Amino acid sequence: MTAVEVEPPSWSGAAHARNLASAALRMTYQLRAHGAHHVGRSGALLMVTQCEGMLAGALLHATAPRPLHVVANEAMAGTLPDAVLAKAGDIPVILPTAVRAQRIALAALMDERAVVVAGSAVPVGYLVAMSGVPVMPVVLRGADGRVPTDPPRPRSRIDVYFAPAVPISVPGDPLRAGTRAVVAEQIRQLVSDAEEQAARRAGHP
Repeated sequence: MTAVEVEPPSWSGAAHARNLASAALRMTYQLRAHGAHHVGRSGALLMVTQCEGMLAGALLHATAPRPLHVVANEAMAGTLPDAVLAKAGDIPVILPTAVRAQRIALAALMDERAVVVAGSAVPVGYLVAMSGVPVMPVVLRGADGRVPTDPPRPRSRIDVYFAPAVPISVPGDPLRAGTRAVVAEQIRQLVSDAEEQAARRAGHP
């Protein structure tokens, strides 16, 4: 099965999720977005965050200037039914292989949309190697509760840092595991650098 054989997630669902999440989260938390202009309003884009918290997807819906499709992390999948995620334009993940989630995410990228991979359930090296899209690291600080399935305390401050998108070099056949591993390492370093920069900006070197 190829990417064209699956339907992209619901764009209208993602647009509604953005509006609802923005209203709800801004009432509940001190939400601060930094660098959201880097996201733009059109074009294929893969955003990557290490956040494993249950609110990762909702926070990105609330702060990005365009609808997003979030590949659910484990905490999101554990607290929200697949049907609810799909209705919000997000992408449920069925482990252990997450193959269908990868194909749906790839279909969205090929349709010039923005996709977020939250956590580590889906290999980002595959998505970038197959699509050639730029990668944007996103850092969420203050977004975690005591455990990933707990939300942060009400009225706490949450900062979302959007780093500039970076083109990724795909050195060879994207179907080869070695190529995808090289791409994944480039992305890992990008995200690590963004985490360090966000920590410095927050005064926590």
